[in-house]
Amino acid sequence: MEVLRADDTTRIEHIAATDRRAMRHLLGRLWDQEGDVGRTASIGVGAAAAAHPDLGLDIVRRLMWALNDESGMNGVFGIAALGEIGARDPELIEPFVAPLASHSWDDGLRPEILKALVRIASTAPRIVAPHLALLEPHIEPGNHEEIELAAELRSLVKEDHDQA
Repeated sequence: MEVLRADDTTRIEHIAATDRRAMRHLLGRLWDQEGDVGRTASIGVGAAAAAHPDLGLDIVRRLMWALNDESGMNGVFGIAALGEIGARDPELIEPFVAPLASHSWDDGLRPEILKALVRIASTAPRIVAPHLALLEPHIEPGNHEEIELAAELRSLVKEDHDQA
């Protein structure tokens, strides 16, 4: 917890990548509202998932389940971790990008989904590109954060397409 509170992402990444047991603690901290603890934990979850893909797949499945109403959880706190996992291991997250984007109808999830997709697109725009159409109808015209995130996402995808 001390490392999470200190926002020491380099140390968190190292711990998460070298000790599989850290994942349990990091997952519990995703829901933490104290400072940047949740964000730092999501970085650790991404590092752990990339270092241990078998564990990562299980975590992605659990975080996606948390987005469903039936789960009884507030999945919004796990979305940043999905973005971190996707940025570090695009092949692992690729089958889950469409289901993640499909939740963009939910006003409470949409900003975090956009942030996660931007994070994934920063390293693997090709896996996000086919799903932009799922997002567009739900971007709130008066919501500047959503408009800026959607523009950044389109820019990352376009830049990749132009380079190809």
